[in-house]
Amino acid sequence: MDLPDTTNEASIPKNPLDMVIGQDEAVAIARVVAKQRRNLLLVGPPGTGKSMIAQSITCLLRSATQEICVLHNPDNPERPILEIREKKHYREYIDKKNEKLLYASEVPKHVAEKLGYRCKSCGGLSRFSAHICPTCGSSKYKKSLSPFDDLVMGFPGEFRKDKVEITKKYQNGREETTVYERADDTKIRCYMQRQSKTIESERRKNRKVIVPLKRNNFIQATGASETELLGDVKHDPYGSAESLGMPAHMRVVPGAIHEAHEGILYLDEIASLGPYQKHLLTAMQDKKYSISGHNPQSSGAAVRVDDVPCDFLLFASCNPEDLSQILPALRSRIRGYGYEVMLSSYTPKTPENIDRMVRFIAQTVQEDGRIPHLTAESVQSVLKVSEDMAYRLDGQREALTLRLRELGGLIRVAGDFAVRDQAELIMPVHVREAEAVLAGVDTGNTQTARLGNPNPPASEYTSYFF
Repeated sequence: MDLPDTTNEASIPKNPLDMVIGQDEAVAIARVVAKQRRNLLLVGPPGTGKSMIAQSITCLLRSATQEICVLHNPDNPERPILEIREKKHYREYIDKKNEKLLYASEVPKHVAEKLGYRCKSCGGLSRFSAHICPTCGSSKYKKSLSPFDDLVMGFPGEFRKDKVEITKKYQNGREETTVYERADDTKIRCYMQRQSKTIESERRKNRKVIVPLKRNNFIQATGASETELLGDVKHDPYGSAESLGMPAHMRVVPGAIHEAHEGILYLDEIASLGPYQKHLLTAMQDKKYSISGHNPQSSGAAVRVDDVPCDFLLFASCNPEDLSQILPALRSRIRGYGYEVMLSSYTPKTPENIDRMVRFIAQTVQEDGRIPHLTAESVQSVLKVSEDMAYRLDGQREALTLRLRELGGLIRVAGDFAVRDQAELIMPVHVREAEAVLAGVDTGNTQTARLGNPNPPASEYTSYFF
């Protein structure tokens, strides 16, 4: 079939899921998993796209709606109070009826200056996007006209603000705040924000946010330690003594299961969790898990926060030979409330799959960002390597390998050699040289890992793929 002259001409999809090569069934199931909030166990050899599928599915998840906080408990400091704040609470004090749009001339002068609509030097009004005042020609964001401003205060745009608040306090403890925000290049949004000082302000002083509202909905954990997975309470030699020590609620550290609340918890090589699998099973069943100190000799051992939410989707992966090491109850939980998918390590050599492989090569170049594209002849060389890998590793003829991590490594090494030679494109000689070097590295034989060998012996070629 005809190939593009260079991989720069290949079309790369924008949707991350469409960038996954050769795992159509797994991608289709992953879409269902995200929509129906199910668990997923991906089983396959290394480099077949397990991590990529898990990361790509996050684009289909909704954003978080809850923030998890711990508060000081005056009655029992070692039992901090758990607080779950819904997204709507962040603007619960805003009176939208009073919201209006104003021009810079209609707001206080210092507000217009801080938002970037008014010049500090001459007082002239201009668009926010204009960093230089059109009236006097000075920077709108400098505090003075001293020639040493950049050294003392930083860059001119440092003092530009997105929002300005003016608070008025009343004798009954109530606070009323006028908020000014940039609406567009010429107008400012103004609204009133009311709150009770005696309730909200005091609670804010004694609150620690352990899982913020704006967060990554994809959490990858290795399970290397109990603390990383389940959370912990830091040690303080003074305990919770108010005058010396750190308050107990300020020492609470969430685990990966809590940070993944409302999102995805991805565990690569889940079998390596070992005894921690039973804790993971409990968290999945109850959708909440208490945080406490794990070291009995630490002051944190006396602190516990009960029933911290951890309603996550479990995305896990493992190699086929490690399936027996997964706790049977945990595997049953995944399969009972989700899917177990076996990934393919090869795909038939068809025109459609060749097009996908060319797209993968172009994606690799684009993601790396430091290597040039490949010529059509170089692409043919990479496809030949892919075909040989499918035969040598899976015994399949007329097939292309889906062990794309190794194939991507070959492309990157070939690209490094092209950069070394100051070549504008990766040539077939660079691909052959990369094969020879990678074969030598794999066997540990420095004699075979020599540069400039366009025709490596069969023993070198075989050792790389095995």
